[in-house]
Amino acid sequence: DKRFQTHLSFIFVVHNILLVWRSSSRTHLAVQRSWWPNAARAMDDIDNAALLRFRNHLVDRKNRKDASLVKPRDEKEQAIMKLLRHVQYVDDHMEGSVGSVAMMQEQIRAITRSSGTPSLFFTLNPADGHNPIASFLAGKDIDLDALFDKPDSRFTSMDRLRTLAENPVAGAQFFHLMVDELIGKFLGLNRPGKRGVFGRVKFYYGVVE
Repeated sequence: DKRFQTHLSFIFVVHNILLVWRSSSRTHLAVQRSWWPNAARAMDDIDNAALLRFRNHLVDRKNRKDASLVKPRDEKEQAIMKLLRHVQYVDDHMEGSVGSVAMMQEQIRAITRSSGTPSLFFTLNPADGHNPIASFLAGKDIDLDALFDKPDSRFTSMDRLRTLAENPVAGAQFFHLMVDELIGKFLGLNRPGKRGVFGRVKFYYGVVE
């Protein structure tokens, strides 16, 4: 429904609600079995006051732009830093989280170990502000059959950028479409014989910023 796509705050509010729900219901902490006794003792040595004091200390360092090594000031802060080194934050595929980044790093390492280093690396920018398809996905009246023979001069690059600013969902749909076409046609994953412009692709890995 484009009424929700063009709403100024609806998408962001719902997204934040879903993130809070997932982070509170599908996450847990994990430590190695051999270090668990030490973790238990460290947690016994920490209280809420120590956590708040250490948190305020880190915020103060950030405000002062102090990039030096953080050192514990007392035994409680020493216990907190031990926990930070040994406790892993595990989540359920929350995009952009620490656990998600760690999982992607392990996947890339696994592919490298099994098949060698990548042969090609590139950054993709579909340039949605210069492509009429993005405006079409936003509901604009564009004749897709005449894009290249008789481009519609009513929609300039500024018009498309304004349309995408008003409807970010159309921009996301356009990006998804372009990436799917790149993987399926350019790399050849959806072609007969699985061959693209670089030949047969054995593995690929893509990350969205």
